[in-house]
Amino acid sequence: MASKAMATILLLLAVAAAIAMADAAKRTCVSSLLDLSPCLAFFKDAGATAAPAGCCAGLQTIIDTQPVCLCHIVNHTLERAIGVDIPIDRAFTLLGDICRLAPPQEVFTSCGNKGKVPPLYVCPAPSA
Repeated sequence: MASKAMATILLLLAVAAAIAMADAAKRTCVSSLLDLSPCLAFFKDAGATAAPAGCCAGLQTIIDTQPVCLCHIVNHTLERAIGVDIPIDRAFTLLGDICRLAPPQEVFTSCGNKGKVPPLYVCPAPSA
């Protein structure tokens, strides 16, 4: 009987941890910016003039769901995190000229306000 109670407690703790991690992901930009991954080939090839397949759709998803996360491009946070050079002028060319997308202008005015921009990711607390 005690082992059944212990198993139930462990299951509840696992569920609580999964919910906490899901909530943390919603408060960060990492899941939104994963939609940008098809675009990385564009940034790695300075001569590229077309968006890779899936890139514009990924950017549209970011604009629709968490446009403020684009600040991680402007602030170079994403660049430092993934180790890929993302020049801002090239990012804006991709966004506006190639993909023909227009994020809300207030997004970029909020990039300097760290309180309005969710973190790129949250590091888990160290375990004891």
